[in-house]
Amino acid sequence: MIMILSGTQDGREIVDMLQNLKYPLLVTTATAYGAELIPKNNRSIVIHKKLSKEEMQEMIINKNIKILIDATHPYAVEVSQNAIEVCKKKNVLYIRFQRKESLLSQYEHRIYYASDYEEAANRINTLKGNVLLTTGSKTLEIFTQSVDTNRLFPRVLPVSDVIKKCENLDIKPSHIIAMQGPFSTQMNVEIIKKCKIDILVSKDSGDYGGTMQKLEAAKLMNIFVVMIQRPKLNYPHVFDNIEDMINKVRIAYE
Repeated sequence: MIMILSGTQDGREIVDMLQNLKYPLLVTTATAYGAELIPKNNRSIVIHKKLSKEEMQEMIINKNIKILIDATHPYAVEVSQNAIEVCKKKNVLYIRFQRKESLLSQYEHRIYYASDYEEAANRINTLKGNVLLTTGSKTLEIFTQSVDTNRLFPRVLPVSDVIKKCENLDIKPSHIIAMQGPFSTQMNVEIIKKCKIDILVSKDSGDYGGTMQKLEAAKLMNIFVVMIQRPKLNYPHVFDNIEDMINKVRIAYE
C-alpha cells in the first residue's frame, strides 16, 4: 500500500492519478474538510487526523506501507520531518512532492522578507495600515498577540471552528474573510479595495497557493507584501513535477 500525506491541491491530484493506476492508497489529511476534498475510490482509505510520529509509524506497520508520498504544504515542517525519520527507521521509501518556489524578482521592491511568523508580525508593526493575512488560521494567534487586531483582516477557510477561533482572538466579524480559494488576481484586488488593505502577508506557496496572484494584486494596488520564507528541510527524493514523481512511484512499487 502507498501512504499519501495530503491536504493540498497537488496532493489531491497525486491521489487522483494513483487511483487511476489502481494502486491501493492510504490518504491522510489534518482536517475533516481536507478529507472531504479527496477523490473517493474503493481502493483508497482516507483518514483525517493530525498524526504524531508514533501514530504514523504504527500506521506504516499495520497497513504494510511500501512507499510514503509527502504532499503536504511546503510550510508543514513538523509532519515532513516526522515522516522522513519514520520512513528511515522502518525502511520505507519516502518521496517528497515539493511545489516550485515562485519567481519573485519582478516584485522584489515591494516585498519585505521574514524568516518566520514572529518576524512577520514584528515587521507589520513597523508599517502602517490594514493588513490582509493570507497565511491561514493555524498561526493567527502569533499575529494577534503582536499586532492590533483592528488592523487585521485574516482570510481563512469558511468552516465553523476556524471562524470561532477568529472570534476568540478578538477579530471583528467584519474583518473575517471566510472564503475558499483559489483566488484570482482580480479577486485579491477587490478584497484589497474593500478592506482598504495596505499590507498583504503571504507565504511562498507556489502556483497552487496563488502566490503570484497575490503579488500581482499587490503590484496593481501599490501595497507592500510581507513574505514568509519557506523553511528549509533536507528532503530525500524530491520532485516538483507530478508526472516524474508518479513514474518514480511506479518503478519503486513494482
